[in-house]
Amino acid sequence: MPFANIRISKGSRILHGWYIHPIPSEMSIKDFFTKLVNKEISPECNIAIVSSEEIERVELSETLTSVAIRVSLNCGIIELTTSVGIHIHYRLKTDDIISASVPRQNGFTILMQNACRSQLHLPIFPQSDKVNRKQMLRNDLVDWIHNHGGGWSSQSYANTQGKQFIINLTEAVWYIDMRNHKKLEERSCHIPECFLKFFDRADPESYKQSRKSFDANELNLYCQALAPYATSSWMLMTNFNWLRDAFDNFIVAISNYVRFLQRQRDITAVNHASESPVRSIDEATTVKIHKRNIWITPVDKTKYYHLEQLLTNLPLWKPVDLEEYLPIDPVYVCKNNILKLISIQF
Repeated sequence: MPFANIRISKGSRILHGWYIHPIPSEMSIKDFFTKLVNKEISPECNIAIVSSEEIERVELSETLTSVAIRVSLNCGIIELTTSVGIHIHYRLKTDDIISASVPRQNGFTILMQNACRSQLHLPIFPQSDKVNRKQMLRNDLVDWIHNHGGGWSSQSYANTQGKQFIINLTEAVWYIDMRNHKKLEERSCHIPECFLKFFDRADPESYKQSRKSFDANELNLYCQALAPYATSSWMLMTNFNWLRDAFDNFIVAISNYVRFLQRQRDITAVNHASESPVRSIDEATTVKIHKRNIWITPVDKTKYYHLEQLLTNLPLWKPVDLEEYLPIDPVYVCKNNILKLISIQF
């Protein structure tokens, strides 16, 4: 099934961060947007946008860093994503007119609201004397948010939304770290620099485990668990400005690597089903001839010097044909010898 990487913004606000959605059938760019916000496509994302929002323009690009091209709302989405690129950015029209019905607030009310907003709260996790590496990662993520002035408006909100966010982020980072996060970098799926400090902590060997390979389905589940937070109401608050773009790029890096794993899986399946070899014998076979090892360490040379001299000075061995000395019936001779042994013992 074809897919597209979608982002929706309104002015400077990101309403829906980059997220890969399936394209069930050919339809216009506008119809896809309507089905997406009406939850007919990817209902698990719970996009908080009404279908009455007016689209100002749509931009399409081959990669996230390449130049974006404006496209018509009436263009077919599958045809565009196949020929131009899968990254689609919906830009909505901003509300230029402020409703006159909104009541004006006095200065004291504004000061009180700002004071309430400044009292930010962090999720509370149970602590124990013995903390493992994964729990240390979780605690460091909480401290990281605190040190950057982040937090949630109430303790109950922090212990629900905030706690679940920290848990999901910890699980995603730990999963990637257990399977080597550098594999993402090798495929140009760059993890934002501010997240790199939380990697190289998981050590599978210390758990008597080998590093497992990435699984596209498993990694996609972690990506889907993180994606809704990019457009949650608290992430759009000013106290999370420092995290918003980096978190968005982190999700993009994971989703791009998921796509790479899915492509590799499809290629492997096709190759396994093929009746003809993918490569010829000449291409699949390599022969490397190594030079013989003539280097002898000084320690070994001294150690075996006397043995070498002794063997050199000994006369050559004279080969002797033992055929004439062998018994005619070895089985019979062996049987008699065993009977003699038994009689001697008893």
